[in-house]
Amino acid sequence: MSSEPTQELDVHTAAWDQQQDTLRALRETVFILEQGVPRDIEWDGQDATAVHVLGTLQGEPVACGRLLPGGKIGRMAVLAPHRGRGYGAAVLEALINAAREQGLETVYLHAQQHAADFYARAGFVPEGEPFTEAGISHVAMRRDTGLGKVYGNGIAYPEPFTRWAVALCRNASREICILSHDLDHRVFDDSELATALSALARRAPQSRVRILVSDYRPMIQRGHRLLALARRLPSSIILQQLNEHPDWKGETLVLTDRSGVLCKPAESDKAAFCEPDSRARAERYRDFFEELWRHSGPHIEFRSVPL
Repeated sequence: MSSEPTQELDVHTAAWDQQQDTLRALRETVFILEQGVPRDIEWDGQDATAVHVLGTLQGEPVACGRLLPGGKIGRMAVLAPHRGRGYGAAVLEALINAAREQGLETVYLHAQQHAADFYARAGFVPEGEPFTEAGISHVAMRRDTGLGKVYGNGIAYPEPFTRWAVALCRNASREICILSHDLDHRVFDDSELATALSALARRAPQSRVRILVSDYRPMIQRGHRLLALARRLPSSIILQQLNEHPDWKGETLVLTDRSGVLCKPAESDKAAFCEPDSRARAERYRDFFEELWRHSGPHIEFRSVPL
C-alpha cells in the first residue's frame, strides 16, 4: 500500500461503445496479465448489455466494474498501485446504486475467495460452498439493494445494535453523525467503530464525523475511544454537548452520508431499526440532527489535554 495521501476517485458510468478500449485495458492488466484468466473467459460477449463503472484519478483510469442485466456484479478491478485506498468500495457502491436505479431488489456476485471479506463489509452474504472459476477459488455472495426497505427491525440494544453501527459506519463515504445521551460505552467505546470513524476522518479533507452528547461526564471519568479520537483529530471529528431541547426524547442515532439510518427510540431497548439506504427517512433524521446541532456547542472537557 502506498503511503501517499489518498486522492478522491471520480466514479462514473462508462458507455461500452465509447470507452471499451479503456475498460478492456484495465481488465486486461488485472485479470489476464496479473491473474492469468484466459481471454476467452474474460471476454464473454456480455459487455455490450452491461452497465459499466469507471474510476479515474485526475483523468487516469485506475478502477472499473460492471453490472449485468440480471443483477450480477463482476469484473471489479483496481490497478495494483492504487489498491488499499477504498477505490474498489467506491466502484462497488456505484454499481449497487445502478442496480437500484434499475429497480433491482438484490445483486449478486462471484467473489474471489481472498476478497470475500471485502464484499462482506459491503453487506454481501455467502451462498453455498466455494467453487473454482477460471482456475481461481470463488464464493457466491448476495445482498439486498435496499430500495427503501428496512434491513433490520426490532434490533436489540446494546447488541447487535453495536454491530449494525459498525457495519453502517464502515460503509460511509463522506459523513457520520452520532447522537447519544452519554456515548454509551457498551456501544460506542468499541475498537472497530473507532477504526471505522478514524478511517473516514482520514480519507479525504471533506470527510467529517459529528458526535452529539448530552451527558459528557461518563466518558471523561472512564475515558472513551471516541473522545480520544476527537481530541486527536479535532478538525474532522467534532464532539459537542447538546443543551436541553424539547424535541429530543433521548433517541440514539447513527446517520451516514445522506441515506443511512440506525435509530434506537428512547423508550425501548428492543425496537431499534436500521435502513442503510433510505434517503427519505434519512433526510427526516438529518434535519432533526441538524436542529439539535444548532443547539449544541463545544465543551472545555472535550479539548486535548496538554502534556
